[in-house]
Amino acid sequence: MRKAQGALEYLIIIAAVLAIAAIVVLFLTGAFKSPLSSATYSACKQQTSACAMKLSTGATQANCQADCMTACTSTSGNDAVATTIPVTAAACAVGGAGTATGCSKCTTGVTTGW
Repeated sequence: MRKAQGALEYLIIIAAVLAIAAIVVLFLTGAFKSPLSSATYSACKQQTSACAMKLSTGATQANCQADCMTACTSTSGNDAVATTIPVTAAACAVGGAGTATGCSKCTTGVTTGW
């Protein structure tokens, strides 16, 4: 009976070590990271919808860019979606350096693929 008890204790210790290792790996890979505030993300998405409406009525992307730059900038000055990219005119440019940024999606009125 003592051998079975010892084996169970080893299994519990191994399970605990594996759980701790899994949590450490998740933290190191950024799985628990929340790089943007939901308020900035929501504001950017809302402005994207507004730009989509403007563009459908004949406005140009340049008309949306300034509003998108304001709405899609986090408090750290980075993009709401591509959180490592600072919001600049180039980052918001369509087809340029900012093709994966929330600001460029907003400027083009792309409401899908977020």
